Parts: sequence; C-alpha cells; structure tokens
Amino acid sequence: MTPTTALLVIDVQQGNTAEGWDRDAVVGRIAGLIDRARADGVPVIWIQHEAGPFVPGSDTWQILEQVRPGAGDTVLGKRYLGSFADTDLKARLDALGVTRLVLCGAATDACIRSTAARSQIEGYDTVLVADGHTTDEGPWDLPLPDGSSVPVGAREMVAFTNFVVGDTEYPGVRTEVVPAADVTW
Repeated sequence: MTPTTALLVIDVQQGNTAEGWDRDAVVGRIAGLIDRARADGVPVIWIQHEAGPFVPGSDTWQILEQVRPGAGDTVLGKRYLGSFADTDLKARLDALGVTRLVLCGAATDACIRSTAARSQIEGYDTVLVADGHTTDEGPWDLPLPDGSSVPVGAREMVAFTNFVVGDTEYPGVRTEVVPAADVTW
C-alpha cells in the first residue's frame, strides 16, 4: 500500500532550537511523532537548513541528539525558509504518493510558516502540529504602519501561526491544526 501521509520534520537543528520557546516539551512531542510514524510505516522526511550560519558540518547545522534521522528516513537540505524552494521535495513526495503532510519543527515564524503555506498552495492536505513547533523566545519588535512597533514573543508567534495556518483555505485542500496527541496518519 502506498502511503498517503508523510511526517515532515523541519529544521530541528541546534541553531534553530537552542533558545526555542518550550523547547524540551516541543522536542519531546516531535520525538513521539517520529516514533509513531516509523512504527506505522509513515515516511519521515527531515528538512535541514544549510544556509547562513547553518554551515554543513557545523554545530549550528546539526540535528538535535534527541531526534535523529533513522534508517529509511529521507534527509533533504535546503537554502531558503520554505522547504519546497529550490529543492526536490515535491518530486520526492509525489514519487511516494503523498497527498497529506504533517508538519513539525522550527522556526515557527520562518520555516514552519512558509512551508505550511507552500504545502497548501501545492495542493497537499496540511496538518500543522499545534504544539510541535517552536521559535526563539524573542521578543521581536514588529513594525506597525505608523512607524511604531509592537513587541511579540514566541508564545504569541506560535499562537498566531497556528491561527493563520488553520484559517487558510485553498480549493480541494484540507488544513488542520491539532496537538501532537491527536495527529493521525
């Protein structure tokens, strides 16, 4: 039987998670998802950022010890925020017969957000693991149109991303935002 769902583990690297909000709990939930996917024969595809400070072989680039690719997993390097940009991810998914992606990893405001959006645009049913992604604690001072700014922390960024992904609609695409415990294949 050809799998229709794949687990996409995005940039769970030392440089993306060192200051991550709720890091240990998020990584623990990701580890649980990986174990479940492997046990159920669901393809696990790892995305590993390889640009900027994420120089291949560097400490920053390394995938966390707690969640390592296993035999049979696919590891795909990328140079841009979105996992589909300038990679063969779509071709690999199509070759596996994948029509539904479960997304987890880091960083919420960058690689998770852009990969979720592109997944939906490409026509994949998309499941964002609500408690399975993180980003740096922040806060960030986000600019407003009047020139002032508003401070936003990681918790708010995670909540906002969950809302935006869950509220986005594309023709023929089903989108879900669910906690790790409720993920089904």
